[in-house]
Amino acid sequence: MRLPYAIQGLILGPVLVGLFVLLKTFCPASFAQSCLSDYFAAPIFLPLIFVHKLFGDSQVILGQDFLFVMMYWAFVGFFLGFIFDLYNRPSQYSPEQRPPL
Repeated sequence: MRLPYAIQGLILGPVLVGLFVLLKTFCPASFAQSCLSDYFAAPIFLPLIFVHKLFGDSQVILGQDFLFVMMYWAFVGFFLGFIFDLYNRPSQYSPEQRPPL
C-alpha cells in the first residue's frame, strides 16, 4: 500500500532539515571554508525571522526554535504533497477510455 504524498511530504520535510543539520555537525571544514550544508542554512532557518519579528524576544519562543523549524517544514512538505496528491488524482471527467457498460 502506497502512502499518500501528503504523508510522505510530512515525513520528508523534517528528515531533510535533520540531514542538513547532521551534515553541518560532521563537516570537516574549518571556519574559513564552507560546507555544502552552509548554502541550505539560510533557507532552512528563514521562518525564524518571521517568528522573532512577530513575538519579539519572548523566552517561550526562543527555547523552541528548532521545534518550530521542524514543524514549519513538516507543514510545507505536507502541503506540497497534498497539492501533488490532488494534481495526480484522476478526474471523473477525464477523456480516458472506459469499458462499455
